[in-house]
Amino acid sequence: MEHDAACLWHIFTTKAWGFVTMAVFPAVVLQYAIGKSPVDLGLVWPAEHNALIWQWTLGLGSIVMLVAALGARKFDPQYPQIQARVWNGSMMALNWLGWALYLAGYEFLFRGVLLFPLVETFGEWPAVAINTVLYSATHVPKGRDEAIGAIPLGFLLCWVTLQTESLWPAILVHILMAWTNTTARFMRHPQMKWKGQ
Repeated sequence: MEHDAACLWHIFTTKAWGFVTMAVFPAVVLQYAIGKSPVDLGLVWPAEHNALIWQWTLGLGSIVMLVAALGARKFDPQYPQIQARVWNGSMMALNWLGWALYLAGYEFLFRGVLLFPLVETFGEWPAVAINTVLYSATHVPKGRDEAIGAIPLGFLLCWVTLQTESLWPAILVHILMAWTNTTARFMRHPQMKWKGQ
């Protein structure tokens, strides 16, 4: 049980620290250094795009959940990242919370801090191309398949962010994908089991 708790807290604190370094620190620095608020960088839900935000979140979210569930049929020892042997409801909830925090920060960095200023400097399509290449490159350590898969997803998340003027579809879609992936891979992992509670 000590091994399982250590696995959980190591990954959870890593993801929470990712939120701090990719969202909190950049937001504070940008606010005080150049006067850009998180709202300026897309952390807003514009009322005029409410229907579009929901359409993209639910539509693209459904597709990425299906792709993640199908991809989880192939065993990959790096997933779920929490390599605990016995799971329960609290562990799964903390796993999901960790992913939500991390990916909110990740999307704020990629689709907010990087994308919107790149659009101001280079225009939409060059900004999307640069962002997609950088996004794909961050997936190289996870293997060729993830790096290649990040190209269409990165492109779509950039495009949706610009169409809706909001980071929320990208954040929510990425979280849905991670939750599906980690849960499906846990369920199929031969050395992991559910204890309950």
